[in-house]
Amino acid sequence: MTKNVLVVDDQKDLLELLSMVLSQEGYTVRTAGSGAEAIEALAAEKPDLILLDILLGDTTGIKLTTRWKNDAETAHIPIILLTAKDGETDIIVGLSVGADDYITKPFSTRILLARIEAVLRRTYPEPSAVREILSAGPVKLFPAGRQAFVEGAPIDLTGAEFNILQALIKAGGQILTRQHLHGIITPDAAENGNVRVVDVHIAALRKKLGKGRNILKTVHGKGYRAVL
Repeated sequence: MTKNVLVVDDQKDLLELLSMVLSQEGYTVRTAGSGAEAIEALAAEKPDLILLDILLGDTTGIKLTTRWKNDAETAHIPIILLTAKDGETDIIVGLSVGADDYITKPFSTRILLARIEAVLRRTYPEPSAVREILSAGPVKLFPAGRQAFVEGAPIDLTGAEFNILQALIKAGGQILTRQHLHGIITPDAAENGNVRVVDVHIAALRKKLGKGRNILKTVHGKGYRAVL
């Protein structure tokens, strides 16, 4: 099924290029040249994914991400941030408020498309006949439906958060390094990516897990493990 992508960037040339590239790959593309236009576009029709520049003329991608991730009607929509090469702080903040992934400018269209496809796959998985259940303490995961529960109550996780939690539980208590976990959420950047983003996701997971937060253990100097 064709996926709808909303591209938000105030650089007209880049907006046109991204629209052309995504359209050629079969995506239905809408564009917005400002934060105000993006808000209007989202109110009119909900996309399957948002490609969002961090620096806009009238606002920031961080503020928009915070707004949309805290709105029940838009919280489920995955957001990929576009950021400058030296924007490490923006990346950390963006992920902490709920962004699903990021890509730094300049980027190749091949890598961009791969990141979009990866986020869409984990957000909208193919139906599965097998209903696998993963458990750790009061936490239960249903990988087929990308659902997470704590003591029977559903919790809303980003794609990256779900993948990290799933990997830790599947590891059966074994330690997974930050580099390994980073490779799970951003495979093409695993060799030289900023592994600090893993710590941001873990912090967000602990907050969302509430009574289940203690299943995540930090192993200093090594990484993380789950207590089953």
